[in-house]
Amino acid sequence: MKNSLSKFLNKTGNYSKKEIVFLEKELQFRTLKKGEILLKKGDVCSSFCFIITGSFYQYNIDANFDKNAIDLSITDDWVINHKSFTSRRPSEYVIQAFEDSSVYEISIDAIHRLIAKSQSFLQMGKILEEATSRVDFFDNNYTPDEKYEYILKNKPELIQRFPQKLIASYLKITPETLSRVRKRFLKP
Repeated sequence: MKNSLSKFLNKTGNYSKKEIVFLEKELQFRTLKKGEILLKKGDVCSSFCFIITGSFYQYNIDANFDKNAIDLSITDDWVINHKSFTSRRPSEYVIQAFEDSSVYEISIDAIHRLIAKSQSFLQMGKILEEATSRVDFFDNNYTPDEKYEYILKNKPELIQRFPQKLIASYLKITPETLSRVRKRFLKP
């Protein structure tokens, strides 16, 4: 637990020993089983989580009842529905554990309490930027090869942790297109 706590602290900023004590008191440790819902569609996202172990996927369900992946998150990532969190509106998406997982969760109320104790906790806003930067890339008009290359360079673990159908959905391409792209990248 200490190792994962230090990773959490390193990803949120630099704190004094007193500030670390404040933060530790506000963190909630949670475990979720595979398939368990972290955020339901229609609920307001009031916290964000640092993944200690496991993985999550964020998705919506289309008219054909297919899950469309919006984000994939693995160990040492942040998981949050940024739009719901910042707007305080109901989420359009579901966040679900893809495998048994454990997280440190911190609520918006806890963040406000921490900021009231020390301005150092304003650094946590960087987390929101980091958590949304992955999502924004795939909403732009990049080619399937560019999207796949981005994953290979920045998060190759995703390819090993999630099935091809989910990766394709995340990249906003068909599984068949993903197969063709992967073949091009495997050629010597």
